[in-house]
Amino acid sequence: MGYFFGDSEYDSKQLLNKIVDRGYLPIIKPRKISPGGFGSKIRDRLFKDEIYKRRSVCEGFFGALTNWFGDSVPCFLDETTITRTLLRVLAYALRILLRIKMDRL
Repeated sequence: MGYFFGDSEYDSKQLLNKIVDRGYLPIIKPRKISPGGFGSKIRDRLFKDEIYKRRSVCEGFFGALTNWFGDSVPCFLDETTITRTLLRVLAYALRILLRIKMDRL
């Protein structure tokens, strides 16, 4: 089981139920008025601000990745799209590691 992070726009009865049905734990910021359903009950039990703060790390990484490479991958084959995306993530991760290493020098 993994976490599904989302802001309050993902707080709907249908989506929460689908997330739980697929085996994920919803860490979604609740709205003031709860949508109801079994997904909401699980979300209310699991939601903690400490865990929700981890969402910003992933969003920041992929936002920076989009700024660095652009938001589209110009290819038609699924294998090519996956390969290019993984290479972009690898290149950006290496950039971060080099920056950390240079800061320590």
